[in-house]
Amino acid sequence: MTDRHGVGRVLGTEHTNTREFRVVIDDDEYLQLDDLVVVRTEVPKEGEVRTYGVVTEVEAIYEGAQFESDTHRIAGEGILPGAKVRSARVAVTRLEPELWVSADPGEVVERATGVEREKALYVDEMGRPLPVGLGRDGEPVFVDLDFFDGRKGGHMSISGISGVATKTSFALFFLRLLSARPDLVGEGAANLRILVFNVKGEDLLWLDKPNRRFTEDDAVGWAKLGVQPAPFPSVSLWAPPRLHSGDVVIPDTGGRQEGVAAFTWTPREFIDEGLLRFLFTDASDFRNQLAFVQERVQAQLRRYARDVVGMPGAVVLRDPGDGTDPRLPVKVHPGESAITDLATLIEAVEEFLDPAEGEPDPRWSGRTQGGTISAFLRRLHAAEHRLGHLIRAGETRRIDRRAAQVTVVGIQSLHDLGQRFVVGALLSETFGEKEGTGQRLPLTVIVLDELNKYAPREGNSPLKEMLIDIAQRGRSLGVLLVGAQQTASRVAPEVMENAAIRVAGRLDAAEAERSEYGWMLPSTRARARLLKPGTMVLSQPSIPVPLVLEFPFPPWATRKEEVADDGGDPFEGI
Repeated sequence: MTDRHGVGRVLGTEHTNTREFRVVIDDDEYLQLDDLVVVRTEVPKEGEVRTYGVVTEVEAIYEGAQFESDTHRIAGEGILPGAKVRSARVAVTRLEPELWVSADPGEVVERATGVEREKALYVDEMGRPLPVGLGRDGEPVFVDLDFFDGRKGGHMSISGISGVATKTSFALFFLRLLSARPDLVGEGAANLRILVFNVKGEDLLWLDKPNRRFTEDDAVGWAKLGVQPAPFPSVSLWAPPRLHSGDVVIPDTGGRQEGVAAFTWTPREFIDEGLLRFLFTDASDFRNQLAFVQERVQAQLRRYARDVVGMPGAVVLRDPGDGTDPRLPVKVHPGESAITDLATLIEAVEEFLDPAEGEPDPRWSGRTQGGTISAFLRRLHAAEHRLGHLIRAGETRRIDRRAAQVTVVGIQSLHDLGQRFVVGALLSETFGEKEGTGQRLPLTVIVLDELNKYAPREGNSPLKEMLIDIAQRGRSLGVLLVGAQQTASRVAPEVMENAAIRVAGRLDAAEAERSEYGWMLPSTRARARLLKPGTMVLSQPSIPVPLVLEFPFPPWATRKEEVADDGGDPFEGI
């Protein structure tokens, strides 16, 4: 028997196998959850095989006790002989060399440290290992970037209870590491662009400001990850205009006005980019002929729309067979109205679909029944009340995604339909540009919270179809999705199945038992119900078992009261 010092030995009272084994722990040692261990076994004709594993459960018992009351007689009164035995259950992560044999009972179990720890976590086989958190031992846990940026896989899914699971916090933490390690990201780091949708509160409008609560102790975790703690260095902030703001377009934000630009689309952009379809993003809209009418109207708008002289972004609807050059702007005829916003666009469409006299124009309606036409127009009028202020003629106020590395689009003040419209319009623009070039680089990362609202499990919509398309084809075009949701079971399976990296914070007990979390071990599912903020479970193709990690406190502010005073630098000396 070897005299190698360890923390215990492989238990000999039950069978070991290639999936797991138990360890009886030495009296002067301990093992805790998520500790990494290694066992060396001599295999006949092959030599030494090292079995690596992670502790998934820790147990203790009195040997010699037959009844529950024997505990008092052994521990309290000392009148009954018995011995305290502590053990740990270990899930096998790797065998080196890959000879699938079980660890021998009685073999010494050692902590996996240094090179052995890296082997237990497959770091030596990762093409580009990026540290994304700290394990229970305080050392980095890595993710293989090849399975995020599209080389071998793509996308990330983050699940967990709202407000406790810190889903968005982890997503931003991951992207901060990504942007700070160009040496690992490689050629994709040069023009990396990140599009973030702020859907709740105004937490993400402060990513460029230092956090006054950040301390030197917090900086220690960042140092272990090899990143200097600092806010995002290149950020542009956008928000929709306030309702009834008149000619002066003011961003609709509460806590922050400085550095925030308002965005809108002109009627010309609305028509050319086919944004009408994103007014029909409710899943129920695809259960009837509304989609057919929408497609007909969208095609006719593109055919009839003409630019107006002296009115940037405005259009009039003219028959393309009027004999004028369709490429040139026209003047507005007497009695003719220019389309300058969504309300006037709807009025113009209504003249073709529901004229005061006569029947609907079949070129616009496609001979659809009157009930469907009425339903279509009702939805248009509802959309005008909910997001009409986003469409207005004038100088273009498009969101410039090239202005900074991180583009934050605040949609928290919009109605649900307005939020889906903005998300759909920007995803369409982003994905369309990448399809036009056909190149994977530069990379574009999209961060979208409440993914179940945009790509629900049931029903169909243009937005859901686009997100499925991004999930299935995006990685080949360098468009990567970081989706967050409270319940993965309510997200379209096509989206979830294409996420190579899966992360979960605290989960609802019933949700944790759903098949969408089959990548977790039973013990990990049980723990996921109790995880604290800042603790996540990570699964990736490089490692056959999920890992639990913690990520450090962010150095950027998440609300106005956290912003450091202008006169002080909280990172000075760190």
